[in-house]
Amino acid sequence: MKKKLALALVFVMGLSFTACGKTTVSDSTNEAVSGGVQSTDTNEDKESSGKSDKTTITFINGFTGGDGEYMTKIVDGFNESQSDYYIEQLQDADHYTKFKSGDFDMLIIHADWISTYHAMGLLREVSDIYDMAGISFENDFHDITKTYAKYDDGVFAFPLDLYAETTFYNKEYTDEAPKDYNDMIELRDKLDSENSGIYPYGLPLTGDQQWAWMTALGQCGVNWVEDEHIKLDTEEACDAFMKIHDMIYKDHLSPAGLGADDHFNTFISQSETAANVKTVVSMTGPWKYTVAKEVLGDNLGIGTVPQIYGDKKCVPAGGHTFGVSSKVTDEKKIAGIAAFMKYTYQPDVLLNWADSGQAPVHLATMEVVKANPEKYPVAAVNYTIFDDAMILPAIYNIREQVKYVNETVWSMVVQTENLSRDDLMAELKNATDIATELSEM
Repeated sequence: MKKKLALALVFVMGLSFTACGKTTVSDSTNEAVSGGVQSTDTNEDKESSGKSDKTTITFINGFTGGDGEYMTKIVDGFNESQSDYYIEQLQDADHYTKFKSGDFDMLIIHADWISTYHAMGLLREVSDIYDMAGISFENDFHDITKTYAKYDDGVFAFPLDLYAETTFYNKEYTDEAPKDYNDMIELRDKLDSENSGIYPYGLPLTGDQQWAWMTALGQCGVNWVEDEHIKLDTEEACDAFMKIHDMIYKDHLSPAGLGADDHFNTFISQSETAANVKTVVSMTGPWKYTVAKEVLGDNLGIGTVPQIYGDKKCVPAGGHTFGVSSKVTDEKKIAGIAAFMKYTYQPDVLLNWADSGQAPVHLATMEVVKANPEKYPVAAVNYTIFDDAMILPAIYNIREQVKYVNETVWSMVVQTENLSRDDLMAELKNATDIATELSEM
């Protein structure tokens, strides 16, 4: 893994697989928009009595939405379980920026960010903490975690979950989720989409577009990474993006002109800009499960991503992990972090996280979830695709590299009816050139 110490780099948090945010109809980035900062310290009395003479460990994460309360249950449970340590949690939508500018001991870091933070020297190698906690990285977690948490110089994260693009469908209109493109065509004809305004699927303008194009590239078998940068200026990549375009403007499987987050809002009939349009299938993140269930009730179905672009199985995914700051050298804090990890990685505790709709990657917890699919329906479905999951490649500055694709290329694909291959290839070349430059910073 190439290492760069570009400490002057300023990250701009773009779209990716965050699964952190509150599920709202205006949440275009899937990051939290629920009103700023939350903390486990709700009043002065709790703060003073909770900390007392304990060793304080500061912990920042972006779980300011619906999943935040589940992480808080874990943190509060640990704080109440022993008298030596106190986890001081801060939940903030801008937690990456605050982590870099502040003085936090731990953070939640997404799987695709680890390679960059590792290269910048921001994360502590944690093998000793694993040993102190009695946890085995090699034996206690799903093998996919080795693709993003382990490097030549050690292990740099504690894997928490893997969240995959999930297919939600409305049982009022279909008995099962579409399995392939032909199923989508048949559903379109059954719905009489162009006349009824009810479409099989809504392609995202914002919110989940990264997963949409990763699905197309993956299912088409496109190799879109070269060395340390993404490479999209190929005929194969162009073909995949044109297939997305044709879903809207040729085969009419998705309505045209959807606004921000309307791919989901039209599914739950809460779109302000496309009130006369409805979609029967929504491919989005597991954090949308709660609101989808509230709206659709027993009509909500859950399935895996269909084979709509090609023959290769591929489901885009992301992951949350616990990271430890490289600044942490205090032995008491290190012992406290180990105690927190030992506490957290017990199935009875980690099931709190499964309750949020997330899929823990801790093997012992996975077995409990699999044995109770009715209680953990989203996680149970997502476990079936772990072997086919595609996470953003573990290369330097990857989130910035895909930003041009998420914004410029994607907007062209879904908003330009008469899109030409030449125009698309020009933008794919721009995306590749920009990514190459960013990989060398």
